[in-house]
Amino acid sequence: MHANVVIVGAGPAGLGMARVLRDLAIPDVRIVERERIGSSFRAWPKSMRFISPSFPGNAFGLTDLNAISFDSSPGFSAKREHLSGAEYASYLEQAAAAFGLSVITGVDVEGLDPDGDEIALHTSGGEIRADFVIWAAGQFQYPSDGSIPGAEHGVHSSRIKRWSDHDGEDVIVIGGYESGIDAAIGLADAGKSVTVLSRTPAWDSNDTDPSVALSPHTRHRLDQALRRKSIKLLGDADVLGLERIDGSVRVLTSDGRSWASSSQPILATGFAGSTSLIEEWFAFDNDGCPLLTPQDESTEFPGLFLIGPEVKHRGHLFCYIYKFRQRFAVVARTIAGRLGVDTSPLEIYRANNMFLDDLSCCEADNCLC
Repeated sequence: MHANVVIVGAGPAGLGMARVLRDLAIPDVRIVERERIGSSFRAWPKSMRFISPSFPGNAFGLTDLNAISFDSSPGFSAKREHLSGAEYASYLEQAAAAFGLSVITGVDVEGLDPDGDEIALHTSGGEIRADFVIWAAGQFQYPSDGSIPGAEHGVHSSRIKRWSDHDGEDVIVIGGYESGIDAAIGLADAGKSVTVLSRTPAWDSNDTDPSVALSPHTRHRLDQALRRKSIKLLGDADVLGLERIDGSVRVLTSDGRSWASSSQPILATGFAGSTSLIEEWFAFDNDGCPLLTPQDESTEFPGLFLIGPEVKHRGHLFCYIYKFRQRFAVVARTIAGRLGVDTSPLEIYRANNMFLDDLSCCEADNCLC
């Protein structure tokens, strides 16, 4: 099979990118997905919710923070501000169907290579060839243990479906950012006593960047849990390792302190990112983020683009949906230019079979003119 553009991943990044390519009338765009649309969100813990609120503001020219396009809204679809993973996956499925996107599920991309002017994708379903590849495989399915020695004695927060199922009444959480605090709140709501160990007190940060400070939604939930005195926060605990001793797990910190627990500590240590699967085609900075051109193209592999939460420019991580969708147009215009597609408004209208003599739509709230 050959396609002009192959997008790897049918999450919000992949589907949102495909929608923009469709609107620019770029032909023959295929999305390949290992499992099903929105599979990462279906794997979320049952109690996990979006930290950025959703709202149906389209009629006022505002895009829902968690939407993949200007004219859709998970808030309107689910009638919720903070959606669960399952609710958001349902929205993605509805959007893919409504936008007529070509999604091939059950295909695992095992690698890719340059081959002349094309890119060969090696997949579980055979070889796919493309002029351009957009990597949109996300992060959640690739948890990181933070390179902590003895991490095998803990369990990553993304691996637990229900906090009430976690053994033990006293639980240690390693990591104090969003996923760590969400885990602590979920465990506390399940009636457990929780100690959070973090190198820095992220919960006290006044940084305006939501990538490094707790969201208002999480902060509010944490305040409620703290009033119940079910969570203890330690923001000066630099964890050196975990070790198992006589049926319990001991967590050691750099200043000589230690904590023991009969249950597995929760590792809220972030995610490695899907580019680790094709790391030979990216260079990385000192923080482990892929190096990209101003067009979000790999500096090592022309024609390979990256979108989603791993994108970083000028020190800023585009790690939320409302952030990384800002880069869709950058990638789309670059690909359109190389394919020789005219992206002027009238040509886009022609390609989408719109009538040129009826431009009254430009007076509408949501017009793209």
